[in-house]
Amino acid sequence: MNTLENTYKSPEKHFTVTKNDINSKKELHLNILYQEMENFVSNIISDNFYFAYPVPRLYKLQLLKNVFLNDQLLIKSKIIKFSDSELQLLVSVINHHPNEGDLICNAVFKLNLIATISNAS
Repeated sequence: MNTLENTYKSPEKHFTVTKNDINSKKELHLNILYQEMENFVSNIISDNFYFAYPVPRLYKLQLLKNVFLNDQLLIKSKIIKFSDSELQLLVSVINHHPNEGDLICNAVFKLNLIATISNAS
């Protein structure tokens, strides 16, 4: 008997901190980190037309550690809420540099679904 195997893989993005991304202390600019996370979420949802406003809204942000020049970051996401009205994604940034593996930050992004707008009219 053949069984259906779930081959879904959670989206990931790799990002290496370069000289253009840092300040005088060789730390990653926070606005660049935020842009990378926001672009990551936008790319995940870009193929779906179920969103009323396909621009992710930052709901919560938890910064835990600084990131420095040449650090290799891994950006991952996980659905934490999915309802008729909205989708909430947890985006985690992990330092993927050898000997590291530390959580850098977590962010929750919200996206409104079309059903919410249809019900309002």
